[in-house]
Amino acid sequence: MARCEDVQTHLPDHLAGTLPAETTEEIETHLRSCAACTAEFEAAGDTWQRLAVIPGPRPDSTAMRARFDAALEDYQQQASNRPGWRSPLARYGLQALAAAAMLVIGVAIGRNTVAAPAADPQIAEMRTELREMRHMVTLSLLQQRSASDRLKGVTFTGQLDQPGTDIAAALLEALRYDANVNVRLATIDALKRFAGDEAVRRGTVETLPEQTPIVQIALIDFLVETDRRDASAMLRRLAMDSMVDAAVRARAEQGLLRLG
Repeated sequence: MARCEDVQTHLPDHLAGTLPAETTEEIETHLRSCAACTAEFEAAGDTWQRLAVIPGPRPDSTAMRARFDAALEDYQQQASNRPGWRSPLARYGLQALAAAAMLVIGVAIGRNTVAAPAADPQIAEMRTELREMRHMVTLSLLQQRSASDRLKGVTFTGQLDQPGTDIAAALLEALRYDANVNVRLATIDALKRFAGDEAVRRGTVETLPEQTPIVQIALIDFLVETDRRDASAMLRRLAMDSMVDAAVRARAEQGLLRLG
């Protein structure tokens, strides 16, 4: 996360304390070396503290979720019927809507964190709602027609601190069937965190013969890196198949040697 725009996108979550430890460390490292982002963070922190002392009713997270669901459904309906839905504004509408919804919940958490005990069940519930929204938006992006949106969805999976099996299944689906090679390559990296999942272990091996050479090479590296010794039979088959691309055969042979 070296880019300023990536860091600034995460600042509300950083203030709310809802980011994974690894992401928090990356942001803090960036802030120590970037004056512009530090100024942005300090300004946001000042606003955050001011929000904390503003009296207000306890947020109704159920109602917030219902409003977000309705807004998301309305956006998707309008986007699918609009001739110009492939324009930049339409393409990024879903992402903007998600960011707005997450910011609303983040601000609500900030308003209550100072005054409420750390174990306040309302705060815990709102953080759960925030995770669920990220989860839902990620799945929605993975199903968009635009390859750039699908690529964002793959990237977003790395920001989920508690991804479910449906996220892993969606990534496997993208790896097998997505028409864009860049999306398929990105899913391989995203699937590394699911390497212990049996469905992922089986699916990555099964799709290997169906892929283009560049994806096959990336998959072989993935199988070796995750110590998939049960993939040896598939790698041996690729290495011995004269119809397979020469570079893939060579990579399969190397993989077999590394796996032992």
